[in-house]
Amino acid sequence: MKTTPGRFWSAAAFVVMVAGWVSIRGAEAVLTRPGQLTVTSVTGELTVRAGDGVRPVKAEERVRVDSRLSSGRRSLATLTFSNGSTLELGPDSEVEVEELLQAPFSTALKPAEWKAEPSVSRTRLRLIRGEARVAVKRLLAVRGSVFAVATPAGVATVDEGVLRVQARMTEIGLGLCVVELTQGAGALELEGGEVRALAAGIRTQWSVETDSVTKRNRVTELK
Repeated sequence: MKTTPGRFWSAAAFVVMVAGWVSIRGAEAVLTRPGQLTVTSVTGELTVRAGDGVRPVKAEERVRVDSRLSSGRRSLATLTFSNGSTLELGPDSEVEVEELLQAPFSTALKPAEWKAEPSVSRTRLRLIRGEARVAVKRLLAVRGSVFAVATPAGVATVDEGVLRVQARMTEIGLGLCVVELTQGAGALELEGGEVRALAAGIRTQWSVETDSVTKRNRVTELK
């Protein structure tokens, strides 16, 4: 198949863009101290599963790593991370806090006044179902900070900005995911390791089919 010069340079530019995004990230930081995640507001019902127990959650409560947060129908919840980022959980949604680490810091400023996170952090959430929106303060990415949200379609990361993700899966392993970076810079790593740069303002949709034997997801972008 003949490749035109225009297509060649477009493909080359995309490769350079993704490679550049990967190269500017620092080596993974060595963090041992847990960060903090605090419920700031709840409208309706919000529960947390930690271990074998499930209980309702109220504003001002802290959420631990390995906890699962679930919102009821017609419910909304907002949570704030110790690095200044926020999580908004939509109705009938469930998210797991898989990793939450942050280096010690000291500052007289309030989180609302921060332009960037005060110290290196590493956060990983998993959206199981529903909708979530994260607003991330500028991360110290060159020092190893990471903010990631895993979905059935792949793992979305954002260095600064606002990311919205949706996931709806059926019991037979078929579903739809939406990943949208409304502002800022980020990327989506698909099953198999392919990295797609996320462009601000572009809504991407993905069909997901889970193999019943291997449990791996087959992901296809919907145009």
